[in-house]
Amino acid sequence: MHQVDFRIKILTPLYMFGADQNWLELREASFKGMIRFWWRALKCCDNYEELKKTEQSIFGGTSNESSKSKIDILITQKNINISSNLQKDYNLKWDFIKEERKLEGKNSGLGYLFYSMIQRSKNKGIRPKSYFKPDGVFNISFYSRDDEALKKSVAAFWCAVNLGGFGARSRRGAGSLTVECVKGNTYGLNFISINCEDRTKLIRWLEENIKVAKEIIEPVNEDCKGYSNLSKASFIISKERYETWHEALSDIGIIYSNFRYSCKGKIQSGTFGFPVRHSNETITKAKFNDLIIERRSSPLLFKVLKSKDGYYWMALRFAGDLLPKGAKLTLGDESNDETPSLELIDKFWDELKAKNDRDYRLIV
Repeated sequence: MHQVDFRIKILTPLYMFGADQNWLELREASFKGMIRFWWRALKCCDNYEELKKTEQSIFGGTSNESSKSKIDILITQKNINISSNLQKDYNLKWDFIKEERKLEGKNSGLGYLFYSMIQRSKNKGIRPKSYFKPDGVFNISFYSRDDEALKKSVAAFWCAVNLGGFGARSRRGAGSLTVECVKGNTYGLNFISINCEDRTKLIRWLEENIKVAKEIIEPVNEDCKGYSNLSKASFIISKERYETWHEALSDIGIIYSNFRYSCKGKIQSGTFGFPVRHSNETITKAKFNDLIIERRSSPLLFKVLKSKDGYYWMALRFAGDLLPKGAKLTLGDESNDETPSLELIDKFWDELKAKNDRDYRLIV
């Protein structure tokens, strides 16, 4: 049996639930699901049947033809505190301006990114969600009798930890984790970002390890289109260094919320992910022929990274088409349907690059 053990530290609030959305739970199934996502993102394969067959040969599937997963995951030695009052816990400052329907204040960006987790309404009986607090630690172990399957899982896990997050609002900075120590073979991947002395070395560390992860997973298509992937993805690291995780997320959150506020009400705001609920009670979705597409995850992901000299935010822009060719963004009125355009996302990305030197491309 081959085994790799990781000691994990929580960097930003982790909202992870089971079937009961009011009960926090560190779930092996949730971690395996995210590892599968990042394996697909690295594999960059537009042939769906081939992608599914290869994925199930490693992680298993539900069909009669599928084999059992070759990877087992176990979470142990949890030392984590739980809370449900994020704003009070970290003395975060924001207020909701009802007339403008906008958050304002020093930490309003963080409030915007986590809004669905921290909103409250006595009239509607809505309370802030509980969360696993930053600085909590736990162990996660990977087991397999198949060394090659374990190797690919470890590569996908590197991306899940260092390019993404876990749990609810993970594309908006929640659930950012870091690896404190590792026991076992990591197949040439360096998991310890805290050893990077500054921003320059952190960027170099990311680029070097992404290259190793891609060599392990072996991408198929150089220009994968069918789903969110890393074939021609890019990332930006904040030029500024922060003393705390919440300062980092407040900064990127304010930049993002101000941009989204500037295009408020536009149907093309759906290109940042939908559904989008507008103040006039209309909802941006999409339709493809006679099919209504209710949800599309954002092609942008924000997270927090920790190096030796402090915290940095990272923005990742996935490659892949937002919607199938011929699909339209819709507000429910056919006369207002529009073909999705990258114009707004390009504009936001260019502004983010200008403020933080440049972006870094992940070409397979």
